Amino acid sequence: MRFKRKWYTKLMMAAITAIALIWTLVPVYIVISNSVRKTLEIKEMPPKLIFTPTLSHFEKVLTLDNFGKYFSNSIIISLSTIVLTILAGTLAAYGLKICKSAIGQRISNVLLLGKMVPTITVMIPLFIMFNQMHLTGTYVAPVLAHCSLSLFFVTWLMANFMQDIPNELLEAASVMGCSRLKAFPLVVVPLLKPAIASATILVMQSSWNELLFSLTLTNIKTYPLTVGVAKYVGALSVDWGKCSAAATLTIVPIVIVGFFMQKYLVSGITAGAVKG
Repeated sequence: MRFKRKWYTKLMMAAITAIALIWTLVPVYIVISNSVRKTLEIKEMPPKLIFTPTLSHFEKVLTLDNFGKYFSNSIIISLSTIVLTILAGTLAAYGLKICKSAIGQRISNVLLLGKMVPTITVMIPLFIMFNQMHLTGTYVAPVLAHCSLSLFFVTWLMANFMQDIPNELLEAASVMGCSRLKAFPLVVVPLLKPAIASATILVMQSSWNELLFSLTLTNIKTYPLTVGVAKYVGALSVDWGKCSAAATLTIVPIVIVGFFMQKYLVSGITAGAVKG
């Protein structure tokens, strides 16, 4: 009886895993395959599994459109968001670590409430504020908006990691003449490398793929990749070839970074889920 239950359990887990893989990989396959199909072949139903690939869509995107400018804008916005969010979130978590009040020690448990706020609810007030400060159309507006989306989560994640840092290390540093501020880069930051790495990929993924703020807070000079891809979707038609080619080029950097940082990403998510 126990053998049968174990067999059914393995079969059910295999079926769930297969469904999850199909659900995840099929859309990616469709986008990538459409990027190398001819325009007429994209519209064929059912689509052909065997076809002659073409790179014409990639050539048009890279030569005729401003893909290079969109790419550089996304890099500037994402890197700036990562630096500001990680720095502010880590310092805030360190402040919670050394805070002696009961409220300060428990406040990290409610930080995720900020992550639960829908983006569209803060879009209008942020747009009004940035517009009055003449920041719309610059890199500053989307960077600050993206920071507002990720700062709560990064602070919560760092605070959970810092709970594992023994207070004795900070006390020993104090005895050796290090102030609280000086102990931060010398003692705390080296111990937070896995947390910083996982937070970096999570913030980059959020900023790189964000569209709503990018549409409202940027202009033609500061459009990121997400706006560049959305440009191929018209009111009456969609240029599926160019859209798929641009989307394929867009996901390559985040996939590469995610692949090399995977172990830190998994450890960061696991730590944030079981600690606190």
